[in-house]
Amino acid sequence: MPSQSLRIAVVGAGHLGRWHAQQLAGLSGIELVAICDPDPSRKTLADLYGCRWVPRHEDLEAGAVDGVTIAAPTTLHHRLATHFLEQRIPCLVEKPMAATAAEARSLCELAERQQTLLQVGHIERFNPALRAVTRKIANPRFLEAVRVAPYPFRATDVGVVLDLMIHDLEIILALVRDEIVEVRAWATPVFSSTEDLAAAWIEFRGGACAQLKAVRTALRTERRLRIYQPDAFIEVDFMDRIATVTRRDPRLESGEIKPEALTPQDLGGLSPTDFVQNNLVSVEKPPVDPDANPLRDELAAFARCIREGVAPQVGGRDGLRAMEAAEMVRKAAGLP
Repeated sequence: MPSQSLRIAVVGAGHLGRWHAQQLAGLSGIELVAICDPDPSRKTLADLYGCRWVPRHEDLEAGAVDGVTIAAPTTLHHRLATHFLEQRIPCLVEKPMAATAAEARSLCELAERQQTLLQVGHIERFNPALRAVTRKIANPRFLEAVRVAPYPFRATDVGVVLDLMIHDLEIILALVRDEIVEVRAWATPVFSSTEDLAAAWIEFRGGACAQLKAVRTALRTERRLRIYQPDAFIEVDFMDRIATVTRRDPRLESGEIKPEALTPQDLGGLSPTDFVQNNLVSVEKPPVDPDANPLRDELAAFARCIREGVAPQVGGRDGLRAMEAAEMVRKAAGLP
């Protein structure tokens, strides 16, 4: 790959595409060459960043760009990504990578035939709170994901499973790395024609289990992942970017302290909570990068993959596995 700036175009300049354009325009080694969107008002955005406005994706040809990020509505992802992958143009496709697992699978197969980069925009993998504890996660046995938000009034072409829950499905699959053997789920609409609330219970062949809840009709926002493993309890707060690792005191293993033998009178005047924190566990808050910008870092990683020919952190097959799991949840919930 030549040393000059990579020429990147943003395809789909709605809410998320605008953020793509802003971050790409500020990254060194990248030239934002075009905003591709049929809406004539997007020309204003292109003028802001000094690039071309291209109304038709067919006009972005191989040789004119080194890569594209696709942030159009989900129902368009397959058609748009197919067009660029057929020309061997590297693609970063926003999550969910397609409207169906079948479409996602066809994109993976096309990218592999064309030997062309396909990255999927699962931005939470670049959240600094998750990154702070990734190396501390080993053999998770139970995972609990909660993701709730107010009604978005956008991206309602898909239900909350593909809109919100898929973030956590992709992360859980990356952490557990095992086959799903059973899914139980429930979902219902509130404001949309698709589901706005969903809950799922997932069991893996090796015995790990996951519980997920996704709501997009809340009056507040919460995004948390809790991971229980033999040696620790790990909590990731994606919104406030805080990571916490709680481990049992070694004296529990040696038998020096036996909690079941203690009575309230043995706590030395401490509340049960304070006694546990002071005597039974150690709590660590790993440092989280205060300068991290998940979208910027995701786009910078895309550029690095193009330049160096390395595999993306979240590739097409990762996105496909998340899509397949999402369809299992939807099917278990009785959704069409």
